Amino acid sequence: MTPSVALSVSGDGATPTPSGDGRSIVAARTAPALNHRIRRGIAAVDLAPWPELRITLNADVATGARPDSPFFLELRLGSAAAPIGAAGNDWHRRLPIERAGAWETARLSLADLPAPVRAATTQIELRCVSDTPFTARIDQLVASRPSFPSDIDDALLALLDQRISIGGTPVSAQVMSAGGALPGALPLILIQPYDLRPASQRDAVDGGPSDFTAGGAMRLRGASDPFELDYAIEARAATRAEQAAIVDFLIGALPRQGPLAVNGTILHAEWRTPPDGLHSFPIERQLIHLRVTAWRERSAPVVIRPVKSVSTIIDSRETADG
Repeated sequence: MTPSVALSVSGDGATPTPSGDGRSIVAARTAPALNHRIRRGIAAVDLAPWPELRITLNADVATGARPDSPFFLELRLGSAAAPIGAAGNDWHRRLPIERAGAWETARLSLADLPAPVRAATTQIELRCVSDTPFTARIDQLVASRPSFPSDIDDALLALLDQRISIGGTPVSAQVMSAGGALPGALPLILIQPYDLRPASQRDAVDGGPSDFTAGGAMRLRGASDPFELDYAIEARAATRAEQAAIVDFLIGALPRQGPLAVNGTILHAEWRTPPDGLHSFPIERQLIHLRVTAWRERSAPVVIRPVKSVSTIIDSRETADG
């Protein structure tokens, strides 16, 4: 493969990202680049257990299926057994970008990924499918299996577990089961889910289009219902000094009103004043109350294939009233 002089690729470690690690890859078109590619080889990954990929990116140009706003990036996957472009491996997805300059996550089904690729993926490729000038920042590409509400538990655990050390020892985070006894190990960050309710002030979301392909086929995602999940995040320690150090970490780590990366997608989280009944905790317990708004799909996606033509025959002899 000849290196492209029309595409530049660089790393960015200074721009905040939804995943929270502050690292992204920046790809930019610097000259006409139709059919030029950015390809990366990886150690073989078994994607069979995962129903979808989620890619989070931010581009300076919005895309769509309209002639005045065409798709400009396409994702492809390959393996040693079925490389990208080989016979039998035509899996690809056009990447939609609804808003320029905003972080968005595209969900890509793996249901039709050929088995030889899905069992041992070793190639990832972004291909320019139009000559649109663009700069795109890519945060993450993750394999996903949606699970509500444990996805939110896992996201908070990943955000807080062993991210601060006390006396040289990393502090673990733990999700407490409802009604469970308080753990005795200290120090500890305790994640306590205590309420889940329909978010009545938010509307259910109809299934939107996804999985765009070159031939026009797509999927309509199932409708989703909104929920609010409330957590009490507690700094537990043997001394006030250790507890204060953990609280200081939590203040910086938990979004007071902003994005929370959950299983490759972005949800909204915010600090909340606790309900009156929760003020009855013993005074020595230091809690931060966090509310996460999430959507749960209630139906499966539907594959939509393009219609090539529609013919209507009108009998001009028929009167208007039949």
